Formats: sequence, structure tokens, C-alpha cells
Amino acid sequence: MTSEADKPHLDCREVLEEVYLYLDEECSDVRRGVIKDHLEECSPCLSEYGIEQEVRAIVHRCCSKEVAPDDVKERLRQKLHAIEQVSELFSEVAERDR
Repeated sequence: MTSEADKPHLDCREVLEEVYLYLDEECSDVRRGVIKDHLEECSPCLSEYGIEQEVRAIVHRCCSKEVAPDDVKERLRQKLHAIEQVSELFSEVAERDR
């Protein structure tokens, strides 16, 4: 069982920088859990997240008929995967250095 002290900690700036990855479910399950925990405990971030979520819903309603070409989607997936790997590596290093 993981204690509170063992859980990775994000500050508000980090959470809000990653809120789009969280909303789009484009981060690891571990990272989603850390962000979700922070949002549940931090009123200012939760408020900001709510605004971001509404904007995302509006954009989805207005632009959901737009379809990106397959090659663009694949390049984007590859770049997001590379970013996620680097992020996980930094998280591991930060945890190890604590």
C-alpha cells in the first residue's frame, strides 16, 4: 500500500500544464492518478480544470466533424509518446532523488 509520503507530488503549475493530456487521456495511468488526486484536493486547480473541460467540450461540439489525415495523426501519436516517455523518465529520476 502506498502512503501519502510515497505519492509523487505535483505543484499547481505542473498540473495546469498537463491538464489537456489528462482531459484527452493521453498520459499514463500513474500520471492520470497523480493529476486526479491533485485536482480533487486543490480548489484553484479544480476550478481552472472545470473551465478547461468546458472549453474542450465546446471545441469538440464545434469541430468534431473535422478529421486529420492519418499521417498527421500518426506523427502526433509518435511525438506524444516520446514526450510521455521523457516525462516518465523525469518522474522516475525525481522520485529516486527524493
